[in-house]
Amino acid sequence: MEWRDAPSPKDNEQAINENLESWNDLAYVHAQGSGAGFYRIEQWLDGESKLAPWEIEEVGPVSGLSLLHLQCHIGTDTLSWFREGAKVTGLDFSSNAVIEAERFAKLLGAEDARFIVSRIRDAPEALEGEEFDIIYTGRGALCWLPDIDEWASICSKLVKKGGFLYLEESTPMFNSLEPMDFGGNSLFGLKYDLFNTGPVSEMGQGSYADPNWPGIRTTHCWEYTYGSIINALVGNGFRIDFLNERSEVFFNPHPEKFVESRPNYWTFKDGGVKFPISFTLKATRL
Repeated sequence: MEWRDAPSPKDNEQAINENLESWNDLAYVHAQGSGAGFYRIEQWLDGESKLAPWEIEEVGPVSGLSLLHLQCHIGTDTLSWFREGAKVTGLDFSSNAVIEAERFAKLLGAEDARFIVSRIRDAPEALEGEEFDIIYTGRGALCWLPDIDEWASICSKLVKKGGFLYLEESTPMFNSLEPMDFGGNSLFGLKYDLFNTGPVSEMGQGSYADPNWPGIRTTHCWEYTYGSIINALVGNGFRIDFLNERSEVFFNPHPEKFVESRPNYWTFKDGGVKFPISFTLKATRL
């Protein structure tokens, strides 16, 4: 089944509930099923980090610091920060994902790692007002949130003054493109309107970790520009420290265009015109 447009949800609650159903279905697939190879679960359990080298460099030493990972999914990134010495808390709205994260924590002997089931909007209450040295959110997380300003407001309540937020995402331009045929040549063309404030709703089979997984999912994503992300953070008490762009990205939606550059990262095949496809951002809470 090819991915195709799905009916728009009647409201954001419907969209989030359908997304939750999708992520609950995928938790086992990604942690123990056919998607575990993409996540390199076996290698990770044997000691491979899920963090890119630039993440470790840009975040800096985390030993002894409290780190909250929002939208942590099955916890592999969260527990990689645990291996770096952070006191980690992972938060995700999928109870199935948190079950897998807690299972991994036991396998790794990470008794101090904590995982919480909560939506972003409810995080301050779920965490009982706790504040953290670092908020980390990485790799394809923001598109699942219907309100970027609400997200930034919640982050400002969860990080200590002088602490910081760090994220890695695919670039807005990359998110809006897909290969199209132009005169017999496969070139990137615009698929999404980045100024559309409503969700992009689709239905199809598989996941980024296993395109052949037979489950049918309905998903709703929201696309954000650099301006919307940066303005939301600045407007909620953050100072932007840096934004760095890269020609590597953490998934491979277009195998005909990309080649693996390192574990869980892909870059352009030789001969392709390069443009920024992922970025990292660090913002300090004032």
